[in-house]
Amino acid sequence: MAINEVIVAMVPWPEHGHLNPLFLLSRFIASHNIHVHFLCLTSRNQDLKKRLQGARRNASDENLHFCDISVPTTDAESDKDVLLEKLGESICEKCHVLSKNTKRLVIIHDCLMISYIGDLHSIPNFKCYSFHSISSFVRYSTLRQVTHIVDEDQDQLIQQLRGEFPTVESTFGPNLEEYIREEREWKLSSGVIMNSFRELEGKYLDSLAIYAENSKPLWCLGPFNMLLESSLDLCNMSTQHVCLDFLDKQDVNSVIFVSFGTTTTLSQEQVNQLALGLEQSNHKFIWVVREADDERLDVENNVEGKDGNIVLPEGFEERVEGRGMVVRNWAPQLEILGHPSTGGFMSHCGWNSCMESISMGVPIASWPIHVDQPYNTVFVTNVLKIGISVWNWTRREETVPAAAIEKAVKTLMGIPEGEEMRQRAVELRNKIKNSVSHGGLARKEMESFISNITNN
Repeated sequence: MAINEVIVAMVPWPEHGHLNPLFLLSRFIASHNIHVHFLCLTSRNQDLKKRLQGARRNASDENLHFCDISVPTTDAESDKDVLLEKLGESICEKCHVLSKNTKRLVIIHDCLMISYIGDLHSIPNFKCYSFHSISSFVRYSTLRQVTHIVDEDQDQLIQQLRGEFPTVESTFGPNLEEYIREEREWKLSSGVIMNSFRELEGKYLDSLAIYAENSKPLWCLGPFNMLLESSLDLCNMSTQHVCLDFLDKQDVNSVIFVSFGTTTTLSQEQVNQLALGLEQSNHKFIWVVREADDERLDVENNVEGKDGNIVLPEGFEERVEGRGMVVRNWAPQLEILGHPSTGGFMSHCGWNSCMESISMGVPIASWPIHVDQPYNTVFVTNVLKIGISVWNWTRREETVPAAAIEKAVKTLMGIPEGEEMRQRAVELRNKIKNSVSHGGLARKEMESFISNITNN
């Protein structure tokens, strides 16, 4: 069997929000005639295979190989670290096997996996790149809080927010400092990959290069959805989702899309208030109603999710018929955001959703739930000025009332302030389009990374 010049092993953190960007990056790398092996739990890979079957395909997807990994099942939450350790051991074993069939094995791993893949050091012919799924703004802001970096611009932003700037303790919890120390001591990295693009986060990328990377190269690769779209000869989807039929009948920028990702389950009381707020706003909407995916590593999750016991107020769907649409389970988020009729996005402000919304020129009504989302909210609303905050982060334990939801929808969709945000979002979208086109900054940076892993 012929020895490959380069093989890429993709090592994601096994949760859907982390899988998606590395899956898109895998497809992009595969489009350069490089074999990519996606090393993940069997159940997660099955979800991605289904997505690939229904996606717009290219012949280069044949270079993408799913390497299924099984771990022992358990119901004990305390065994999560044990499961991750076993997952890491299996990944290292797979990488050792892959390294025998190539002159160089390139390993791109989620930064959260460093605690579990230390055995990679014994592979003789590999390069290792750490991938961060969060924004550069979040990474820099949390690093600054932990290591006390002096930054007058961010000090001024914090003062303007008057206590609204999130803290590490209220978002990532007490262990972030330990993780940052572990990351700095990680000896195997040949470079760092951020999920962003320089026209969006140049200031924070430059700061990270100074304070975080210890002279390691930092690659800013994104937005993956637009890089992938511009690099492949895409065919049309065979079946159009029913919500796109709904959008086809609406006016330009008239519909707000409401979705809270795969890790959020709203309480029944909060669902009731959200339904009332959308109804009272009198604006058109598409609302994705679902429970969060089960994040236990041993569960065979269905990527389409579930609506479980979520109950909408009696008569709600009848009262909003023709104006609002409720989608149970999965919806094609990127296509919804890219539709001309979509004029706003009420979101938990996860970074994947932010990047998709920004790349489609859609302003955001931000409703953060946990982890990096409150920081993303500050970035979207106070730095980029392409969105509004639905509710005060310091009051996150309270149920968000219908009146606040109604006000956010009307602001984003019905007054000049919202239109100004939309115009700024469109300007950013146009910058991204130029950046990912041939000769653009994002395209050059991605091609430079491809050259780095294949020639050096």
